[in-house]
Amino acid sequence: MYERASKDEEQLFLKIAIDLVATVKEPSNWMKPRNPKKHAGGKPVSYHFKPMMLVLLLMNYHRKDYREMEAHLKCNKHLLTELGLKYSPNKSTIHVAHRKVGTKLLRELNDTALSKFKKEDVEGGEQRNTYL
Repeated sequence: MYERASKDEEQLFLKIAIDLVATVKEPSNWMKPRNPKKHAGGKPVSYHFKPMMLVLLLMNYHRKDYREMEAHLKCNKHLLTELGLKYSPNKSTIHVAHRKVGTKLLRELNDTALSKFKKEDVEGGEQRNTYL
């Protein structure tokens, strides 16, 4: 029962996050190739901006680190389809994406998404929080 409720909450959060991410502009440095003289090796970014933003928001929502998020995606293949990914990104890819996006933007988007979970009662034009 708890797993089903948890999955439903994740789906609701994901639905809200998809709408939010659609409003965000991709940073100019997202698909910028690495300078091989400064950073030898590595691959260019192979994941698009919006799916990776969703991964980062889910990671923040679940309070997971990069390794835990990688494992979560590998264990929940249905999430990959919902996120628009063919393969699960590895922990390094998630970490690089987090660095490129920045904590400030992620925090703002996460706060906005989580505010939709709060139950608010609007009476007479005044908003009042209700706690159960």
